[in-house]
This record gives sequence, C-alpha cells and structure tokens, in this order.
Amino acid sequence: MSLTQEVNTSSRVNSASNPVWMDGLRILLGLFLFFKGIMFLEHTSDVFYIFSQSQDVLDIKRASILTSVVHIVGGLMIAFGCLTRLALLCQFPILIGAVLIVNPQRGVQVGNTELWLSILVTCLLLFFMIVGPGRYSVDNKILRQKHPEAADSE
Repeated sequence: MSLTQEVNTSSRVNSASNPVWMDGLRILLGLFLFFKGIMFLEHTSDVFYIFSQSQDVLDIKRASILTSVVHIVGGLMIAFGCLTRLALLCQFPILIGAVLIVNPQRGVQVGNTELWLSILVTCLLLFFMIVGPGRYSVDNKILRQKHPEAADSE
C-alpha cells in the first residue's frame, strides 16, 4: 500500500525541471540554425554548387530552398521551444548530410571548422531530443497539460 501511495504522490519529472542554462543553449542553437538558413539563402550559388555534384538541376534548386526553409523555420521553433522535438527531428537529415557527405569533401582535419561545427550541432540536436525543450518554452507553458495535484483527488 505504501508503494502505491509513493507512486501516486511522486512528482513527475519532465523537461520543465531542466536547468536554465539548457534553455539558453537551446535558444542559441535555434538562433544559430535560423541564421545559418538565412546564410544559405544569401549564398545560394555556393549551396547550388555543393548540391550540383550529385543531383539533377531541378532537384538542386528545390534542395537548396528546402534546406534554407527547414533551417529558418526549424531554428525559430527550436529557439521558442514550440514543437521542439519535431523541429529537431526535421534538422537531422540536413546535418547528417553535412557531416557525412558535404564537409568531408574538404578533408577531415582540424582546420575544417565547418565539419566540427556540424558535428557539434548534430550532438546538440541529439541532446535536446533526449532532454526536451525546458521550462522556458512554448511546449512547457502552453502545450503541456497541467495535471491536478494528487492531494486534490483524496
């Protein structure tokens, strides 16, 4: 009997109990992805060249615009914490492609900062997929249902 009371009265652990520095890191990650998407739009010819080595011309235009849009919209969603895990999931294919296909063409060396930055961002995406959006997020403030206290039911 005491075990069931303990389970019923224990507080639920969720991402709202994450430290504040994790929220700051999530916001910085989202803003970085947002600005990276804008940089892709500004430098479409570079992105076009990278994609042109392995795809058809019509698909290249779509891929560069899709990459930019996913980074811009997903970055804002991550920064605000709105549907965070979905936004993180949408970023994975782009960053896995950057880590495995695009950046190794320049060589796997210490001077290839884009490769190391892509690996760091991919690790941060995985980290936030596991720990969740945090307390200062739209997911936590609006979308998460508030559960009544267990004491009220007794």
